[in-house]
Amino acid sequence: MLRRGLSVLAIAPIALLSACGDDGGPDVERSYDVELKVDDSGDDYKFVAVDEIPDFRVGDEVTFIVENTGTLNHDLQVQAPDGDIAGVAPAVAPGDTLEVTAFLGQVGIYRLNCLVDDHLTQHDMQTLIEVDPLLEE
Repeated sequence: MLRRGLSVLAIAPIALLSACGDDGGPDVERSYDVELKVDDSGDDYKFVAVDEIPDFRVGDEVTFIVENTGTLNHDLQVQAPDGDIAGVAPAVAPGDTLEVTAFLGQVGIYRLNCLVDDHLTQHDMQTLIEVDPLLEE
């Protein structure tokens, strides 16, 4: 399920990682990048994917790479289904790029929000991504 603010998402090649539970960190199943760009040209601002939408699964570690192709400053906050913050990147100026890595540790809807000024409240700059359970092999 994706919200209308997201046209498509890009996924770089997926690299499978071996989970290492001894260090107390999360058990990462897959690690990959999702490339986005900003569109703030209309009344509704949005994150627009560069390529194809990935199939988000619980246990994924995703690095969102956002190129600010808009005319305003933008940031990115990744919010988990339970409301916890999974990752934050500070605002960048037009022409700059930000990166935030988030561990998708819960099944459900994650929110990609821009919290600069009134971008979320007045311009609906929020994208929803659905994280599904792991596939049984």
